[in-house]
Order: sequence, then structure tokens, then C-alpha cells
Amino acid sequence: MLSEMLYLNIRHELPQISIHQEQARAIKNTFRPAEMHRHYDPPLADVAATQVKVDIDSYESRKAYGFLNHRDFAAKYGGEGLQSVAQNTSRLTQSGWNFAKNGAKPGSNLIGQEAKSRLRSQMVQWPAWEAKLIPMPKITVTPSQIKGKMDPGSDTMEIHSTGTPEIENQPGSAETTLASKGYVKQWVTQGHYDIYA
Repeated sequence: MLSEMLYLNIRHELPQISIHQEQARAIKNTFRPAEMHRHYDPPLADVAATQVKVDIDSYESRKAYGFLNHRDFAAKYGGEGLQSVAQNTSRLTQSGWNFAKNGAKPGSNLIGQEAKSRLRSQMVQWPAWEAKLIPMPKITVTPSQIKGKMDPGSDTMEIHSTGTPEIENQPGSAETTLASKGYVKQWVTQGHYDIYA
């Protein structure tokens, strides 16, 4: 009786789905670095020191020794020369008149007597000495001076930055395909089930 019994065989396969997936990735994800610009002007010391100047005026000291410049020499000896010329002119005039009146007298030797008298007066005349204080030379010192202008220079920096990065992304994707279709298969056998290895 079992050998004649009908058996329902069912075979099925589930459908197979294939999924191809690519992850999203960042191709470019950078930022623009800040840029720094520097403007530098070096300091400039356009400064120089003048030399110390020493002026020594020793003319008054030299003048005491008799070293005269042309103006003082002319003022001193020019006046003395005029005075000597006037004195000699007066003396010679008096001598001339004396020679004219008395020179022709017998036994007179006016020219010799006058020459002896003048020579004797010059011999016994002592030089006049005068003690004077020799003036100190005038010394003028001009100290050194700093002349010019100091330029301190400058050192400035400028920074340029951007607030947005450079980003480039590749979006991900998912592709689904049906690799194989599912099915349900049914059949009937008598007296037994079909066995698949």
C-alpha cells in the first residue's frame, strides 16, 4: 500500500542578489596655506661725528716778542718813521742855518763838533728796557658734534589666509544585480521521495 502512495517532492532555490559597492572617498581634501609677506627696510645710520676743532690764536704772544703782522707793523713803524723824518728835517734845518751863519768864521769847526756831539749822545744813550707780561694765547675748542639723521627702518609682515579648504569628493555607489533567479519546483513520485545528492 505504501508503494502505491504518492509523494509530493518540492525543490526550491532562493534568488541570489549581487551587490557591487564603492565607498565614497575624498580625492582632494586640502587647505590653502596662509601666505606671509614680509617688507623689511634695514635701519640706516646716516650719522657722522665731526672732528674736534682747536683754534690757537698766539698772535698777542708773538706780538709781545716783536712779531707783528703787516697792519700793526705799518701802524707802529710808519708813525715812528714820520716822527723821525720830522725830527731829522728839523735838526738838519737848524744845522744848515747854523752852518750858514757860523760856519765861515775863522777857527770854527761846526761840522766836526756836531758829529762828535751826535756820536757821543748815541754812545751814552742806554736802551730803554720795559718788562711786560706776555699774554697767554687764546685757545678755542669746538667739541665734536653728531650730525645726520638716524633712520630706524621698518619690518612689517602681512598674512593672507583663506577661510575655505579645497575639497573634492567622489561619491559612493551601490549596484545591485540578480545573480540567479529563485524557483520552486514540485513533482510527484510514487512510493518514495526523490533524493538529490
